[in-house]
Amino acid sequence: MVTSLRLPLAMNEEIEVLVESGEYPSRSDVLKEAFRVFLENKPEKKTLIGIELYRRERVSLARAAEIAGMDFESFKEVLADRGIKIRTASPTEKELEEEIKYLEML
Repeated sequence: MVTSLRLPLAMNEEIEVLVESGEYPSRSDVLKEAFRVFLENKPEKKTLIGIELYRRERVSLARAAEIAGMDFESFKEVLADRGIKIRTASPTEKELEEEIKYLEML
């Protein structure tokens, strides 16, 4: 998957310096690290991502809880608090394929 970003010129130059100095092998690695740090500093965003991926049926309940950084039961409580129904049926073949595709992107 390719994502295109428009960044301010100064930020682009700063990223380029990090790559050219050898601190990071690529621009992509700089952005991956920035996103990882962002999620570490804003754990509520990890919860949001887990909830939305589950709601969109992209991942299983267990995987969504893992993404959110929560234990299974706590994540189920968060879903219930937000009025999101928990799917109890076994995943369909399509759901399993979608989850595999998602995991391969990581």
